[in-house]
Amino acid sequence: MKVMGQGPAVLMLHSSLSSHKQWSMLANQLATDYQLFLPDLAGYGAQPAPAADQIASYRLEQEAALILAALPDAIKAKPLVVIGHSFGGAVALHLARTGLLQVRQLLLFEPVAFHLLAAATDTLSQQLCQEVQQLAAQMQLVDAWQAAQLFVDYWQQADYFQHLPQRMQQQMTAQVGKVAADFTALLQEPATLAQYQQINYPVLLLTGAQSRGPALRISELLASIWPQAVCQQLPTGHMGPVTDPTLVNPRFLQFLATA
Repeated sequence: MKVMGQGPAVLMLHSSLSSHKQWSMLANQLATDYQLFLPDLAGYGAQPAPAADQIASYRLEQEAALILAALPDAIKAKPLVVIGHSFGGAVALHLARTGLLQVRQLLLFEPVAFHLLAAATDTLSQQLCQEVQQLAAQMQLVDAWQAAQLFVDYWQQADYFQHLPQRMQQQMTAQVGKVAADFTALLQEPATLAQYQQINYPVLLLTGAQSRGPALRISELLASIWPQAVCQQLPTGHMGPVTDPTLVNPRFLQFLATA
């Protein structure tokens, strides 16, 4: 886990098929006023992936346990800020819902809590849940390079993956196996919308206008139960914190300064 800066604690959780480095620009902006904790989530960056026989039973609580084990006891004993994007946003929701950390502010960019789609009864949510399940299933039927291409192109746009630098393609291909565990954990999380309603401290919920339906619908569901949340949509896609940090980071900074 990378640690930098001095001041109140901030935990920063990245998306699937990424690493703590996705927050580099924001971290440099925050480090003068905050002490930052930037873990690599399991299977990404320098963190080893779960064993292959654990993928079908992987849960967010296992991801949370790795984070908690790496955090100093003094940090876990007092309130802190949690920032999360995509899969990291869903892990942040787990930490907040379960009370494993004393969260005082929650800053999210499209947390992919797919279990909320699975539990919803409306037709749109069910259709979008099936879309996610189909993507996960398709990725299991192809080789690692094709799986990484499917995943990246789904969240970005057609042919995005093939135009990435070769080194980045190779790194994503090497780590794409963990995405299957992420899908399992996100779909099987035993949490309801009503349980997330218990979160009553300041929340920032950002979305991208060009994002995918499942991520946008999840944010709509969360916004409906959080009257206290600041909800903003930006002219970017699901990977906005990575592709458009100059759009996203000022919203994080402003919220931290005013919340």
